[in-house]
Amino acid sequence: MLRRLGLLLRRGRRRERGSAVVEFIVLGVVMTLPVFYLIVTLARLQAGTYAVAAASREAGRTYVTASSEADGAARAQVSARMAYQDQGFDDGAVTVTCDADPCLTRDALVRTHATLAVQLPLLPDALSGILPTAIEVSADHAERVDRFGATS
Repeated sequence: MLRRLGLLLRRGRRRERGSAVVEFIVLGVVMTLPVFYLIVTLARLQAGTYAVAAASREAGRTYVTASSEADGAARAQVSARMAYQDQGFDDGAVTVTCDADPCLTRDALVRTHATLAVQLPLLPDALSGILPTAIEVSADHAERVDRFGATS
C-alpha cells in the first residue's frame, strides 16, 4: 500500500517537472508589466511638469524684455511653444497677466500661467468618458519689468 502511494507521488512529480520555470516566467511578466507602466507614466508626468515650468518661466522672461506688448505676447507664446516641444508636447497653453496698465510699465509685475494636459500612455481615447485619460499640470511664474529699462 505504501509502495503504491510512493509510486503515485513520484509519477505526479514527474508530470510537474518544468512547471516551476513556467510559473516563474508567467508570474514575473504579470508582476513586471504594472511596474513598467508605472515607470513610463511617471516619466511622462515628470516631462509634463518640466515643460510647464519651463514654458511659464521663459514666457515671462521673454515678455518683460519685449519692446511692446504685442511683441511681448508673441514672444511669450513662441518661447512657451519651444519649451513644450523640448519635452515632446505640442498642445500646451500659456497666459500672461499684468498688474499695471500698460503691462511693460517700469517695475510692473508680469505673471504667466502655463497649463498642459498630459495624456496617460497606452490608454485609448474611447475610455475618456469612463476613466481619466489625462492629468493636467500647471505652473506659475512672476517676472518684473526692468525698472531701469525703456518704457513702452
